[in-house]
Amino acid sequence: MNAVSIKAEKREGTGKQAAKILRKQGHLPAILYGGKQGPVPLSLNYRDFEAFLRKHRGESAIINLDIEDGEPRMALLREIQRNFVHSTLIHVDFQQISLTDRLHMTVPLVLVGSAIGVRPEHGGILEQSLREIDIECIASDIPEHLEADVSRLHLHESLHVGDLSFAGIRILTDKEVVIASVVGAMRESDTQTEEGAEEPEIIGRRAKEDA
Repeated sequence: MNAVSIKAEKREGTGKQAAKILRKQGHLPAILYGGKQGPVPLSLNYRDFEAFLRKHRGESAIINLDIEDGEPRMALLREIQRNFVHSTLIHVDFQQISLTDRLHMTVPLVLVGSAIGVRPEHGGILEQSLREIDIECIASDIPEHLEADVSRLHLHESLHVGDLSFAGIRILTDKEVVIASVVGAMRESDTQTEEGAEEPEIIGRRAKEDA
């Protein structure tokens, strides 16, 4: 299970003015939805949360919200609001979960293996078309990423979403979507031929030009 702890404090003031003051103090307004007690306004350390975003893939990580003067809550990061001009963080939404909940997630897709078609005797190039995949699984089984093995791909062959299978995980992305392909590399001589090609002469045009 991909889990990370974030410290948070309950905040009393709400609204734009209270949030503005909070941000000036180096904090980040947040809210936790989904609990039996209703939405819980929170305050995060701005720099700590920014460091979390750089290090972790927020939307696929289970977060242990360590709330001061309260019980820790398991949550997912659902929305991040930023200032359009400066791209600074202004607000964060969390969704409280249980480890037995079935959730829809988007996780990174990583290629593993060396495709047969990229060997020197075949001269192909591996191109990755899909870098994230939508899945459904219980919260405790959310993977940090999923791996797609391309080692069996020959020249001009592709790996599709339908070729993947993972225990306990339901794949939601369309099966026909291409993940990666081995394509032929254009030879230098072919490139030179294309660049140096002359415009074909249209029969009858030169006669009119010379007239």
